[in-house]
Amino acid sequence: MKILSFRCSRVLICGVVVASALACEQAKPASPDPSAADKEIAALKADVQTLKDKAASASVAMADVGFHATNLWFAGRAQNWPLTTFYYNETRNHIRWMIRINPTPKGPDGEPVDLKGIFDALDTSTFADVKAAIDAKDSAKFPVVYKAMLVSCYSCHKSVGRPYLRLQIPTTVPQTIINMDTKATWPE
Repeated sequence: MKILSFRCSRVLICGVVVASALACEQAKPASPDPSAADKEIAALKADVQTLKDKAASASVAMADVGFHATNLWFAGRAQNWPLTTFYYNETRNHIRWMIRINPTPKGPDGEPVDLKGIFDALDTSTFADVKAAIDAKDSAKFPVVYKAMLVSCYSCHKSVGRPYLRLQIPTTVPQTIINMDTKATWPE
């Protein structure tokens, strides 16, 4: 009887040890499948490339800048100050968009150019002067500061190796659907 009891105890202890080992094995987190992680990284890279392929180029953003800056000129010359403010803000916002697209293009020397730093300086100087003329509704000062803004913008074009993008005072309204006349009565 003692032998049987001893054997039962040994079997019971072995059973407890095996059960404990199995319980510990189940409690361990499953090791990640390296191939699944590789697939996830590959999928993320593909998603990033898809987004890059869909994103507008800096030239698209700059075409918008030109559009808004041209309308800014004509709205200011028409002394339509609310519309001038709108186009001023759109010009600045689209420059910021272009900077987000390509914040550090290569300059003529092959080194990256800090567009944000350049624009931050322009934004607190010549762009601020344009804003001040708009806010003051100063139709005499507006053309002077607008021209200075174009000169500063051109300095940025040169810094990124694009001196052929020479600016000028606009001669034609890019769109004729917006009426610049502050006395317009139609549509009501």
